[in-house]
Amino acid sequence: MTVGRTAEVVLEGELDLVNLEEARRRVAAAEREAPSLLVIDLSALTFVDSTGVRVVLLADDRARAAGRRLAVRLGTGPALRVFTALGLVDKLDVLPARRDDPRIEQGGG
Repeated sequence: MTVGRTAEVVLEGELDLVNLEEARRRVAAAEREAPSLLVIDLSALTFVDSTGVRVVLLADDRARAAGRRLAVRLGTGPALRVFTALGLVDKLDVLPARRDDPRIEQGGG
């Protein structure tokens, strides 16, 4: 394991049964690198169902078993609503939205 290394998987569009295998493949590829922190960014999703939630929960289980850390970036859209409704926001390491995300209104003045 490379100490201090972070890998990030950004998933976009819909995360459901139709594209589940692609999401699993991308997460598994990142896991093979054995990062100390794996971030799964769901903030660009337009839809997520229980199969998408399961991808995250299983990745979290694998990270814990390997002594690594998993975090999710939920943004402000569907992923946040689903994970909040399921009571998972308090059970997972949730990172704030990226500051360079164009969907997030930047304050200024």
